[in-house]
Amino acid sequence: MALIAVEGAVKRYGSTLALDGVTLEVEAGACVALVGESGSGKTTLLRSINRLTELDRGRVVVRGEPVDSMDAVELRRSIGYVQQDGGLIPHWTCLDNASLVPALLGLGDPEEHGRDAIRAAGLDPAVFAERYPRELSGGQRQRVAIARAMAAGPDILLMDEPFGALDAITRNQARTTFTALRESLGVTAILVTHDMAEALEVATRIAVMRAGRIVLEAPAGQLLGEATGYAAELLDKSGVGP
Repeated sequence: MALIAVEGAVKRYGSTLALDGVTLEVEAGACVALVGESGSGKTTLLRSINRLTELDRGRVVVRGEPVDSMDAVELRRSIGYVQQDGGLIPHWTCLDNASLVPALLGLGDPEEHGRDAIRAAGLDPAVFAERYPRELSGGQRQRVAIARAMAAGPDILLMDEPFGALDAITRNQARTTFTALRESLGVTAILVTHDMAEALEVATRIAVMRAGRIVLEAPAGQLLGEATGYAAELLDKSGVGP
């Protein structure tokens, strides 16, 4: 059984069809990249998994249970979520941000969980724990955002363009840190990106989206050989080709 299953997902925003019957299965331990241009439905699909977006038709099943039968707050606390801009609380320290979910879940010593997560994200808690987001570089803020998402030890991590706002060098470092962390913890991840090169670097499987549909889905290692049409255009735009 897939850890995450999306079945016939349909979502409209007024006259715009954001998801048009999307079906996707994500196995435990996988990292699936949702790739496509703006408006393709990537973020809507991602947010349907933790019920930040409610579907009009279809369903999402997580850990064998339909999400619409689950308490939305409890569901979200059980799934790590990284927004495009990190979403850190600006007037809280890095440690306060990283300790948030463990505290909400009532885990013992949430600050210890927060420090461990900051360290796992590649930052020294002794240096960064008491700093505020405004005192960090973009890459450091994004690492703290990943630490916050991972501090309670979730088995699922959702990431919406997590590296898109970073410069090239920092982006590469953040990708490397994320990949090492995900693999060491065995976390199942779904990553939204418009960058095919990024998807090929971090994902085990890639789903190419266009106009609310998945037009190609393949293991990352096979995508170059299978991409045609729109998927091939995305590869070309990202500077990646056979």
